[in-house]
Amino acid sequence: MKIPQVYDYNGKLAVKDRLFTPQSGVALKDGLFKTVFDNNREFLKKLDMGKMKYWFDKKTGTFTDSEPYRGHFEDNLKGSTLSMFMMGAANALRWCVDDELRSRIAEAMERLRTAAEPDGFAMPISRLDFPSKEYPHYTRIWLTYALCAVGLSCGEGAYEFLRSWQDWFNSCSDLPVIKYLCLAFQGVVASTYEYINTPVGAPEDIETTVKYYEEPWRLGQFMRRERDAVHIRRQHGDEPHAHGSELEGFEGYLDLYRATGKNYYLQAVLGAWELYSRDWEHPGGGIVMCEGMPTNYPGCYWLDPKNNYNELCCTSFWLYLNQRLHRLFPDEEKYVSEIEKSLFNIAIANQDGGNGIRYFAYLDGKKQESGLVHCCCGVGTRIFGSLPEYIYSVSDSELSVNLYTPSEIVWERESGDVRVEMDADIPYSDDVKLRFGMDSDAEFTVRLRIPSWADGDADIYINGEKAGVGKPGTFHVITRTFRDGDTIEYTLRQSFRLTKYRGADEIEGFDRYYIERGPILYAVTAPDLKKARMIGWTADDYKRWLIPSEKPLCFDIAMHPDRSLVPYFMTDSDTYMTCCPIFG
Repeated sequence: MKIPQVYDYNGKLAVKDRLFTPQSGVALKDGLFKTVFDNNREFLKKLDMGKMKYWFDKKTGTFTDSEPYRGHFEDNLKGSTLSMFMMGAANALRWCVDDELRSRIAEAMERLRTAAEPDGFAMPISRLDFPSKEYPHYTRIWLTYALCAVGLSCGEGAYEFLRSWQDWFNSCSDLPVIKYLCLAFQGVVASTYEYINTPVGAPEDIETTVKYYEEPWRLGQFMRRERDAVHIRRQHGDEPHAHGSELEGFEGYLDLYRATGKNYYLQAVLGAWELYSRDWEHPGGGIVMCEGMPTNYPGCYWLDPKNNYNELCCTSFWLYLNQRLHRLFPDEEKYVSEIEKSLFNIAIANQDGGNGIRYFAYLDGKKQESGLVHCCCGVGTRIFGSLPEYIYSVSDSELSVNLYTPSEIVWERESGDVRVEMDADIPYSDDVKLRFGMDSDAEFTVRLRIPSWADGDADIYINGEKAGVGKPGTFHVITRTFRDGDTIEYTLRQSFRLTKYRGADEIEGFDRYYIERGPILYAVTAPDLKKARMIGWTADDYKRWLIPSEKPLCFDIAMHPDRSLVPYFMTDSDTYMTCCPIFG
């Protein structure tokens, strides 16, 4: 089936997106993104279909000799692994041909259909159990994301199935208490996402969300920028407790702003963005606010793995919130900067090849062992299967170049397709070259992201002649008549920079620093943690200790042959490391 490059939902919206996320037409070439994308396909094929279908088989009384996956994810959120698989596989199929994944999606959809009830109820549980645990919210979101992705890339009647399921939810008898249930703030985004991103969305999806999920008192906290808003919810009772996954709820509130035009939604989202970026985010990315941490406070910036932080789920929601903000405000480079950090330093860093996905991105000690089935596997498969969509964004008249990885886009325009090949490989190289191909001359706008991390201005050359200067932290905009064979070239200089650590894990009498180069967070690796931390550098001379290694992006350390400076995303679960070594 032909996948449209853009689903133009702006006709539904009171506030229009200026740019769209491409749904197809981007190809990854050999490089880090392609490796991660292919690892994800390998990971998805490790999932056992019998285990994923187990609870659907049990509901229908179908014989199975399989056992379910065990742990919270399936024992308490039955059916989630099947949604996880469909999210990852169906998104991957937007960009590649994979007959095995497509066949397994067809099998999964058939099982969903046979287990669904006549009125549209689609979960493999009794509806009496629906208003418990995270079924109405997190589990429903996953099924929604899965069906949206399958509908887009495979068809399989997924949109029609989703509409029936959504109609059931809109008339669910539990709606009056829905926002008082476990982690209910996550549920804001399920119906809004389906409304905006699919052709089967209906106005009642927005109406249900506003009536039964909206928490005006909570929005007010963020509109006022209350410093303790992130980690303290003032609602009576224990649930829903504060959690970094509330960022997913803010995805939904931003959708409500786009759908209704009501300004207070936007103001609350921007307040949340400001608070999280100021008080809850490590310099290399990663959200510190996680569940089960009553000792959290603004600026705690945990490093010790005994405290939960840098959960991939929270980073996923942060990534998608910033993607929405980028489409609304494409002149603001900071939103794409957050996407880039989230991808390199948390998402990609948490992928364990094709074997598993890590839950937390610990920055001190050792990386966590990866797993096969848990919530962060789910958001991970969705991110990795969607990697091509983050590189560019488009409208009919504008192409935004956001991330720099070997790739190609066939940009579909009413006046004729434009092919753009990107020869760039950040962080491995500083140089960028874009080649344009088209059947006839065409006037359009190209927006070139000059990252905030760039060390100095970027001279922009068109066909070898200087045509402008790009400033770090901006999008350099070029509007001209392009011809077949035109090129744009520039250099984004990457350099090391230090950020002094401030937080709960400061060490009295010593200074700790994060080390970054370009978009990449670095770690010192060593035979033990003490050696990794106690490197002996001073802030003004550490670069003199670095000797380029034979391994790209890595550095040996003078006087310490047993230690190295490597990108955090390259470290593994067996090696001691720290992203905040001690400086003398």
